[in-house]
Amino acid sequence: MRKLILAALVSVIGANAQAISVGLLAGVPFTDAIKTTTINSLAALPTSTNFVYGPTLQINLPKKFRIEVDALHRPVGFTLGPLLNLTASEWRIPILLQYRMGPKSFSPFIEGGVSYDHISGLSAILTTIKSGPGTLLNPSQASVVLGAGIDIKIPVIRRISAELRFTRQSVAQFQDISNLNQAEVLVGFHF
Repeated sequence: MRKLILAALVSVIGANAQAISVGLLAGVPFTDAIKTTTINSLAALPTSTNFVYGPTLQINLPKKFRIEVDALHRPVGFTLGPLLNLTASEWRIPILLQYRMGPKSFSPFIEGGVSYDHISGLSAILTTIKSGPGTLLNPSQASVVLGAGIDIKIPVIRRISAELRFTRQSVAQFQDISNLNQAEVLVGFHF
């Protein structure tokens, strides 16, 4: 079955020289990965720099469909109480099926798929928290992703895209302070 899917994918790509595009996505989250909360008089405050960026790969399929795979990086940081300042990096790898509508020069699209999310680069102090708020529960997880956007075809750069993306994480990464709902606006440059 895998060989059949791979053969179909190769034939689609071979039939259209512009079937693959690579690019860069960058954006701003509407929500922080950490929610502001107070638990047992211990305040948890997000300190993340709010930006997302990374490479993107798109494969055009027949009937206005395409597959997009991204590798998005997002800094995560928070304070616990007056003394603990914790930092990490979140890597999100969404695999999305997109459907485009309208003409090629100005195409709205919708998308849906799954994402593999992973926390890495933990500050040393974070590994010492063994229980309570801020404890790392799940460094890796799966998420559901939904979104909508628009592609605008321009000279030199193949396309610019703008989209609004919503991600629902399946489990909390940090005890009591994870924000399971993430929303972000992304701009893409595709070559």
